[in-house]
Amino acid sequence: MKRAEAFALVRQQGGTPSERVSKAARVLIVGELGWPLQSDGKPSKSLLQAKSYGIPILSERGFLEWVGRITPDAQTKTYTRDELASLSKLSAEMIEQLAMFGLIEPSNGLHSFQDLAAARQIAQLLGSGVGLPAITRSLREIRSWLPDARLSNLRLLSEEKDQIFVVQAEGRTDSKGQFVLAVGQPDEADADQCFAEAQAAEEAGDLAGAEGLYRRVMRMDPTDPAAGHNLGNVLRAQNRSVEAEAAYRSAVQADPGFAPAWHNLADLLDEKGRLSEAVECQRRALAADPNYTDAMFNLALFLQRVGAHAEAAVWWRSYLEADRTSAWAERAKRALKYCEMQASAALGDDEPASTSASPASGRS
Repeated sequence: MKRAEAFALVRQQGGTPSERVSKAARVLIVGELGWPLQSDGKPSKSLLQAKSYGIPILSERGFLEWVGRITPDAQTKTYTRDELASLSKLSAEMIEQLAMFGLIEPSNGLHSFQDLAAARQIAQLLGSGVGLPAITRSLREIRSWLPDARLSNLRLLSEEKDQIFVVQAEGRTDSKGQFVLAVGQPDEADADQCFAEAQAAEEAGDLAGAEGLYRRVMRMDPTDPAAGHNLGNVLRAQNRSVEAEAAYRSAVQADPGFAPAWHNLADLLDEKGRLSEAVECQRRALAADPNYTDAMFNLALFLQRVGAHAEAAVWWRSYLEADRTSAWAERAKRALKYCEMQASAALGDDEPASTSASPASGRS
């Protein structure tokens, strides 16, 4: 499932998707075989962040079961994590990593015999010098021509560290009954892996590298809005506002329901003095995600600045209903009072307008 499809499914279920891990996240969904490992085979920064925040981590299959798209696996689950580690000769930490990536599929902390077979096969590959990143990349390639391929119905062999041989009893093979899969060539990386590499480059401060990778993802998958959105952020950080605007607009063109891109585009347009356009973009952000508090705050602020105090007051109230405890809430309370008094004065009320200062800048 592509990231854009997953985002749409989350919205259909009443949730709010995000391409980044934050403390506000309720669960992190790991795409099957699609989340890259670091070069040493350890989980990526986002996975580690989720664990440090105590955010549950769910595989793609688990997610699809959760939302009722597929039926739960009927396999008998009898092995605990420690038993699986002992029988497969893998560490308990490695068993957890395999579950994160959907390579094995525990249910209520228990594993099936198929999980044991998969773990033993991975242990054999690791023992022959093949790294976990190579295994996941190769399996992703296998699934491009065998969509139902899983470790439980494949036999993987390695005779060289840069190649994995796949033997399958029923399926397409070459004249020798084997497929030889190239592993890890950068120009063969799929869009999801390229996107994750771009995020890593951005987080490391390599903006030029991140820019190139995000642009590559946009070419690989024009329907995914997240790459254009993130590219806009990278360009904006370099004060390249014209290019940033184009990137944000490509994101909302790819998915008009991608609220963060509308929000950031509105903020950029406000900086460029195009306030009326910024108002409309914030409206689009809230149409896509009615619970987007940052967009509520900025729309209220923009309306206040154009003199639409009555409507601004409506949005200040909506914001305060959603967020009463943050530092921004105090500013919103002052702004609400100001707008109510201005709206009252405009209707001919005798109460004088307040001169209290209003928020000077929006939330991004």
